[in-house]
Amino acid sequence: MRRAAVLVLLALAGCAGPLPSAAPGAVRVGLGAKEVRQTVSLAEAPWRSVGLVATAVGGRCTGAVIGPRTVLTAAHCLLDPRSAQMLQPEAVAFVIGLSPDSPGERKGVASYVFGPGFAARPGPQPDPDAPPDADWAVLTLDATTPGLPAERALPLATALVRPGTPVVLGGYQADRPRALIADLACTTLGYGRDQSGRLMLRHSCSATGGSSGGPLLLRQGDGLWVVAGVGSMAVRGEAGGWAVPAPTIRRDAGAAKGG
Repeated sequence: MRRAAVLVLLALAGCAGPLPSAAPGAVRVGLGAKEVRQTVSLAEAPWRSVGLVATAVGGRCTGAVIGPRTVLTAAHCLLDPRSAQMLQPEAVAFVIGLSPDSPGERKGVASYVFGPGFAARPGPQPDPDAPPDADWAVLTLDATTPGLPAERALPLATALVRPGTPVVLGGYQADRPRALIADLACTTLGYGRDQSGRLMLRHSCSATGGSSGGPLLLRQGDGLWVVAGVGSMAVRGEAGGWAVPAPTIRRDAGAAKGG
């Protein structure tokens, strides 16, 4: 997988700015011809740990609670689409518990860090010179609001997930923006590398704009849910996309750049 090929054939999943409406009958990026997504319960694991990442410039993505005051999402979710510059933390918020019946609980962001070398171009569009596996960010929530219960925190997988492993992926997506919807019957398909050896995880999960930053989740044998990757890019014309592997985030966390 050459870096250029990945970035030409795939598109950022449209969550760094307002999303245009699809024409009737049109298939959105990241979705197949058949609808397989379904609404999930915000009261149950792992969905009680998934929320909306919203920005002051109209961006909408998804994020996962990984600590009482930390949320994992995609770095491109924090971009100003006009300039492709990273937004100030005060322009970002995390909303947990959003549903058609509730506005959820909104929490401000005090700071964040993102993957080393991450960059994009206005639009936003991927930067072919940036490492694709740098598209992740960790938000630190404002201390003036209560932290989230520790039991909601989702751990990051410590090892790469084997191809063919059952996973799930959900998010606050463009076509149903107030409901948390998910594909509960998808798998990991394999890995690809760019010319510098950067690894990305390919999955078959059906998800469209707004799902970026959402956790690709794996249920272990002990019943514990872990984050196998972070949704980064969607495939055009079919269900599925690419995620930054969780072990990559663990590896690069010490070199992450602050925002």
